[in-house]
Amino acid sequence: MLVRRTKTKQVVEWMMARPARVIVCSFLLIMFVGTILLMMPFATNSGKSIGFFDSFFTTVSATCVTGLVVRDTATTFNTFGRIVLLFLIQIGGLGLVTIYTFGVSIFRKKLNVRTRMLAQESSGSFSFTELKGLLRTIILMTLFFESFGFLLFATQLVPEFGYSTGLFKSLFLSVSAFCNAGFDLLGDTASGPYSSFTAFNGNTVIMMTSVFLIFSGGLGFHVWKDLIDYSSRKIRAILAHDRKERTNIHMKLHTRLAFFVTLLLLVIGTILILIMEWTNVSGLTIGNLPLYEKINAALFQSMSMRTAGMNSIDLLAMRDCTKIVCCVLMFIGAGAGSTGGGIKVQVFSLLFCAVKSDVSGRQEVLFHNHRVSRETVQRALTIFTLAVVVVLSLACILSVTERGLIAEGKFTFVDLLFEASSAFGTVGVSSASTAQLSFWGQLAIIPVMFLGRVGPITFAMGLMLKDRNNVKNVYPEARIHLG
Repeated sequence: MLVRRTKTKQVVEWMMARPARVIVCSFLLIMFVGTILLMMPFATNSGKSIGFFDSFFTTVSATCVTGLVVRDTATTFNTFGRIVLLFLIQIGGLGLVTIYTFGVSIFRKKLNVRTRMLAQESSGSFSFTELKGLLRTIILMTLFFESFGFLLFATQLVPEFGYSTGLFKSLFLSVSAFCNAGFDLLGDTASGPYSSFTAFNGNTVIMMTSVFLIFSGGLGFHVWKDLIDYSSRKIRAILAHDRKERTNIHMKLHTRLAFFVTLLLLVIGTILILIMEWTNVSGLTIGNLPLYEKINAALFQSMSMRTAGMNSIDLLAMRDCTKIVCCVLMFIGAGAGSTGGGIKVQVFSLLFCAVKSDVSGRQEVLFHNHRVSRETVQRALTIFTLAVVVVLSLACILSVTERGLIAEGKFTFVDLLFEASSAFGTVGVSSASTAQLSFWGQLAIIPVMFLGRVGPITFAMGLMLKDRNNVKNVYPEARIHLG
């Protein structure tokens, strides 16, 4: 017993040694609990267990706010199972550490150093001083946007499904859209299982509410906090008739970057999808829709590909060029400190600026006349490189495990690349239909979804056995020809 107690203490100390390690372990804990609950017979409509693997896959997908499914959510799970999924999505979107720290901050005036370090790593905060305000912003903005989306969805779904069913579907869709999760409860409608939003291209309220929630959740809580602070300072300056103070108030560079690039990618994605799919009439595609539904579908799909995972058109029937564009959007993902995945728009923007600076002959990376530190650029490059390796590796593994389906002509390698990008970007869309993939293919997707949610660097730091060596060694310079 003493040996067992000592080993248990050592394991706990190892888990608590690093903030990144605690974040990884907190997600694993939630996945374990969710898997046990979803595999219970009383969680399904049929009264039969869906088995360990399907429960585990669904739990990982929900906790990592991905949305890839091997069972249709609406037709498989009853009210209990849906509530479990709802909690998994909410916890996965915000992070267990963030929720826990906010709860502790309510009952305690001061947070200890370890709790602050955990919350800072989980939320991506720059300093301890802004931490408490950021946590408050995260919770309040989440409640505001999800409540707002719930009310808008309810105006459309309650008349169609009745009060109890319509209200629950509205709540589920609002939480799923804001957390960029990709799960929905529309599979039990006339459009059938796995149909997602394909029956709602003509409903502008549902489509644009979803776009607004996905955009809000994917923008990043740091951005919303700065926007709120910026607006409040502006209003106070206007009311005080202080013209000098009003002109000196500016948004942070991080906020301008995230907002501008997110809007730019949304517009570019919408235009490209419209152009490439305008004449595509094979199946339920944009080419078969009226003009305003084409615009709705293209805008919705462009936004959803940024880690939300909902679709209003047949993704398998899309042209390969469109799928490649969607892969790029999924790979870039949402903003830093948001509910979405991907490498993040900030990483994409920094790498673009780094290439531009190198081509221009500058030694330093500049963005809007601001110098970006070498460490920041190096971290962005590391994230990008690891992400490329993970996505391509999964696509190659799937090309082996699904070679029989490829030989039958059910899908191509582009569809598998699409699946890999969706898993890493925690998007949840699939043109190859995740449910029909083999056991080994589905198994390979699970760790990639997890990596996409916690981040490759956070995961690697969490598993790091030894502490970093702070002693700086001096090495001779290596001269390597690059071209």
